[in-house]
Amino acid sequence: MNGIQSAQSNAAGIQPLQDAAEGLLGPELAALSTLKLLPNPSPAFPGTLASQISRHISQPLADRKSLSIGPFLANALGCRWKVYRARIGSCRDDFSEQKVHKFRVATRRLIAQLLIVGCVTPGRTPEKARRVLKRQLKVLGELRDTHVQRLFIQCRMARFPELILVEDVLRRREHQLEKAAAGKVIGFKARKLEKWILALQLRLAMTPTADGGSDELLKAATRATTRAFAKLVSRRKAIDPANPDSIHRTRIAFKKFRYMVESLSPNFTGLDKRQLRELAHYQERMGILQDLEIIEHCIIGYVRQEKEIGTLLTPFSRHLQATRTRALRSFLKSADDLFEFWPPRRVGPMLTPGRGRNQSTIPGAPQGQGGAPDNPQDRGVCPALDSEFRPAQN
Repeated sequence: MNGIQSAQSNAAGIQPLQDAAEGLLGPELAALSTLKLLPNPSPAFPGTLASQISRHISQPLADRKSLSIGPFLANALGCRWKVYRARIGSCRDDFSEQKVHKFRVATRRLIAQLLIVGCVTPGRTPEKARRVLKRQLKVLGELRDTHVQRLFIQCRMARFPELILVEDVLRRREHQLEKAAAGKVIGFKARKLEKWILALQLRLAMTPTADGGSDELLKAATRATTRAFAKLVSRRKAIDPANPDSIHRTRIAFKKFRYMVESLSPNFTGLDKRQLRELAHYQERMGILQDLEIIEHCIIGYVRQEKEIGTLLTPFSRHLQATRTRALRSFLKSADDLFEFWPPRRVGPMLTPGRGRNQSTIPGAPQGQGGAPDNPQDRGVCPALDSEFRPAQN
């Protein structure tokens, strides 16, 4: 038994916490606290739950009706947790723009995974974990905004040399925020989260597969994703081009929906990598608008403090407004693409019987506007805007 535990714990997404598992789930499940929830478990342990999970995940899509979503979600939760731990470690070592952004993305993905888990498991553990993670996101929110502002300003300094004054202010602010955030991030406590994640993994992995329980879990997960999509549709209907907040609220709802779909793909949605990239590209278009919005707020705030150089920054302000106008036209042209995302065409009737898309009921669909912007979030705001909103390539 010790040999098995050692071999499995080395590759597990989280460290073994047998005492924690015993306290949370009882001694009968404590022996499973070192369960390896990875897609390719060692063939030396064919009778373990890890082997069962592997069989489910590797099952052909045509056989998805017999898939067990409990072990599938357990494995996915473990993978999300593993990435989260890796990202927070990198962020503690380096508060660069990329490291901060990747940590925030990993946190949001883990939150979305917990949202689905919370819909298929009893108790308040998923919600408590989500609250902790949301507080962590807020710690780095202002620093992330400053990174975006400084990088954009930096990319435009050759054309607008006067921006060196703004860039200097942003560098000093960034340094102060990094010092403040460093202590908070180092102080993030992972042990409680780790215990909760482990307990949820074990509960999901132990879900019976022969009595219809897994089918009920799948229905619950599908209902949760459909509710997220319904909220997204509501936000899309409420978009007012003159109100940036309406687009930002739609973006938040879309990120939640997208990460939930990714959590179930491809085994339970049939969506392949190309189709999932389409969701990412849609989010990118709204991301550019949000980044331009916070950059504009930065310039407005700077001019208020340094009124004597307001005239000096007028050409850049005009450039910023023109760039945002093009980005807005680009997004509005493809805004209704979201109605193609759910339910998936290949498996939609099975997941949500009797429900279909009716685009004719969506008012205010804009016509004949713009192209597709690139992504300021995953690859940095400057290259995306410099490319004049070319469609993303990866």
